Amino acid sequence: MAEIYIAETLQSRRWLAGQLLFSSWISQGLLVLLTLVLTGWLLRRVLRPMRRLSALMVRREPGLLTPLPELLPWSETRLLIVAFNRYIDRLRVMISRQERFSADASHQLKTPLAVLKTQASVALASGDPRLWRESLEAMSGTLDSTILLTERLLQLATIKRKEQGEHAFPPVDLHEIVHNSCFSRLQQARSKAIDLGYEGEPSTVTIAGDGVLLSELCANLLDNAIRYTPQGGIVTVSLHRDGEAVLLEVEDSGPGIDDAQIQQALMPFHRLENVGDNPGAGLGLALVSDIARLHRSHPQLLRSETLGGLKVRLRFLRACSE
Repeated sequence: MAEIYIAETLQSRRWLAGQLLFSSWISQGLLVLLTLVLTGWLLRRVLRPMRRLSALMVRREPGLLTPLPELLPWSETRLLIVAFNRYIDRLRVMISRQERFSADASHQLKTPLAVLKTQASVALASGDPRLWRESLEAMSGTLDSTILLTERLLQLATIKRKEQGEHAFPPVDLHEIVHNSCFSRLQQARSKAIDLGYEGEPSTVTIAGDGVLLSELCANLLDNAIRYTPQGGIVTVSLHRDGEAVLLEVEDSGPGIDDAQIQQALMPFHRLENVGDNPGAGLGLALVSDIARLHRSHPQLLRSETLGGLKVRLRFLRACSE
């Protein structure tokens, strides 16, 4: 039986190992190089829209609020541009409201200032002391109206500022706020022989809210009701629980508001046709609407079934801890 032995030299084995190692280095090096090239190409492709967007934002004028163009519809920046455009839309609406408010406020303040100027000119041009007194009394009335208007404008500005930020209201007692507002308006109601009454909850009614703004809301509702209710009329305030909510209603025996004018009544600086000679700037119900919206509510303007005048109804959610 024959045996066959196959062998190779150590030198040939070393040479073969070197060849295998060299080819492995070559293939891995090419793979790494290809990976780097592809990565660089992909990065340039991905970052190109970002560079274009950055250049576009750098060149953009500060007051320009037009939507950003879609640089590459298929790029990863599309969702970012959509988000930017939505934010720009909200910012444009907010700035538009502020500009409209500033223009309206300037117009409203310009009128009483012009009246004051005229009244002062009349007094200066006259040598009659009686006319001086009449002019001073007229100027005092104009100043009272201007002060009231300025206070309302500051309240509106405060509400607008609060609307722009995040807020978590603390619990407040709405019953106490309403009761205090009614008590503070008793003298005003008595001066016109108006029967101002309160009906409803005798105990604490807790809601999440801003106590100062809610006091302003109640004050404006009562001021409007007393101002437009005729001599010897009736104003009734009621506060009732309604499931998980609480209903606040203020109704009067005044002229009320026509259905066609309800929306206009909630707009700032809008005066209704049936208000007569009652002073005002058309901000009372607008303030009520803004404060209510800040508390996730909305005023309903209805005809009072019992008194025949205006009924304003507001629905607030009660606090969970109540």
